[in-house]
Amino acid sequence: MSLSAVRAAWRGLMPEQARRWAAPAVTEALRTYVRLGLPAAAAAQGPIRLVGVFDSPHGIGASARLARRALEALGAEVEAIDVTHGAARLPGPTPASAWIFHLNPPELTPVLAHLGPARILGPRYGYWAWELPRAPDRWQADAGRMDEVWAPSRFTAAAFASPARTRVVPHPLFLEDYTAVRPAERPAGFQAVTLFDFNSSMARKNPFGAITAFQAAFGDDPDCELVIKTHGGARHPQAMAELAARTPANMRLVDEAWPYGRVLEMISGADVLISLHRAEGFGLPMAEAMALGVPVVATAWSGNLDFMDETCAMMVPASLTPVDDPQRIYAGQDWAEPDLAQAVAALRRLRAEPALGRDLGDAGRRRVDERLSPQAWLASLPKKLRVVIAGGGDKSSAAR
Repeated sequence: MSLSAVRAAWRGLMPEQARRWAAPAVTEALRTYVRLGLPAAAAAQGPIRLVGVFDSPHGIGASARLARRALEALGAEVEAIDVTHGAARLPGPTPASAWIFHLNPPELTPVLAHLGPARILGPRYGYWAWELPRAPDRWQADAGRMDEVWAPSRFTAAAFASPARTRVVPHPLFLEDYTAVRPAERPAGFQAVTLFDFNSSMARKNPFGAITAFQAAFGDDPDCELVIKTHGGARHPQAMAELAARTPANMRLVDEAWPYGRVLEMISGADVLISLHRAEGFGLPMAEAMALGVPVVATAWSGNLDFMDETCAMMVPASLTPVDDPQRIYAGQDWAEPDLAQAVAALRRLRAEPALGRDLGDAGRRRVDERLSPQAWLASLPKKLRVVIAGGGDKSSAAR
């Protein structure tokens, strides 16, 4: 039975209150089953098997797609196992030179359970994204099921308690994918964009910071427009209503599911991407804006510092403050509060000095090519896995 079928049966057989009461026990039972069923890590033959939600519009789906693209471009033998709509049981013992799971622990446990943990043969790597200074305790415990945990940035890697078993593996970007993007039409003389997914915490993404800074910089000037591109607002009607109420006439709120190519066209047509985030595990939209040659105004804190600084972006200083997340996705730690006055000054400079924007755009492209190219991504991987990808050496060796 597939994972989606099990979930449907679970919802159909038990009322919601009973499911909430039983969920912790069921989750712990799954963890125990997976822990006892997974074989000891050992060398195995076979392709690199990449497991993820390839059909998901969220960041963790993008990370899986980028990894697959990089592996294929580098000539590796790779099999993608898409679990977006559920995981089917493996037909039998399934060896791989490496299993790479682009799934955070809450999603990884049921997927491992339904694949059949005893059937997963070969070294295992978990690619996990977390956005605050300390990962949840349960994630720390789940790390023991992996040979290594891969994190997209130094910031995220530091959130895990076992640095010896944590590796920084940034997202790979292909500059050629971005040079062909056709910029969207510009409805205003100075065009800005900010974007976020409601399921990723509106407070963390901080669109109100972008709105406040943009309004303070340009008032109601009709020649300046900020596009606020969101996703998932229908599931958060109160937050969506609050956002709509604070969107003035020269700002445009778009809450729609777009093909990602259209999102890139929107970014490419802008003069600036604004990310006054309070925390980012990596910050893929910022990296992609840089690949498109679009300058970025960004909070100078968390994962984006791995690929941007004042030489290639407008960095906004920030101070740490206790997390306050009305959606209760995050709690109990600190995150950044960007200096909006500095953001206002950065936006005004970009409008007044078009040459500055062009220079930052060129520097951003160079930085992406330097730090986030497929070759840079390959260099971050374990040595034995690099040998497997290159097709040299003994392919039966486990990557460690």
